[in-house]
Amino acid sequence: MRTPASTALFRTSIATLLLLLSSGACRAADEAADEVADAAAPAAEGEPATDIYSRATRVDDASKAPYWDIYLSGYAHHDRSTYSDAQIRKLNETTWGGGMGRSFRNERGNEESVYAMVIRDSNNRPQWMAGYAYQWKFALKKASGLEVGAGLSGLIIRRHDWYNGRPFPAILPVASIGNRMGQLLMTYVPHLSDRKKKGDILQVMFKLSFR
Repeated sequence: MRTPASTALFRTSIATLLLLLSSGACRAADEAADEVADAAAPAAEGEPATDIYSRATRVDDASKAPYWDIYLSGYAHHDRSTYSDAQIRKLNETTWGGGMGRSFRNERGNEESVYAMVIRDSNNRPQWMAGYAYQWKFALKKASGLEVGAGLSGLIIRRHDWYNGRPFPAILPVASIGNRMGQLLMTYVPHLSDRKKKGDILQVMFKLSFR
């Protein structure tokens, strides 16, 4: 059973992540408005005019070019305080699966990704997912490129034991450690319902990137 302290910590963590995402979205909106204003302004003498599409798709810095991702899933830890011993013995924690996606680093060096994948869920049934993730990146060792990331993912999930197998939306926290070529990714599924003894799951997977 969740303790008051763990509940307060979880709620504080989610509130902090949502505040960070809201702040990032406001900054992105301001920059988009600046882009529109710049595109609408007359071109300087000797400089060819460009439309918004050309400006948005032009990549002057190779480090900001989009790249492909491969996702490999293999483990999910179920909180032993949420599930009984009998449930744990029945649940699958080797959530093998994978998928593909596309990512890029924005002007702040943060990572934006889209992805689609399928894994084995806790009941050994297929779980389909597709969505968008935003991670704020923080360098640990610049020489090696080692960094940590934290953010949120908005996604659509389809699994047999929720909503009669119909797809449903979710927002989950994400965290990572690694470099631009490979990351250990983690996401947390909270325990949201006392009626359904499901949640408090830490999902772990690898993300391999290449151009």
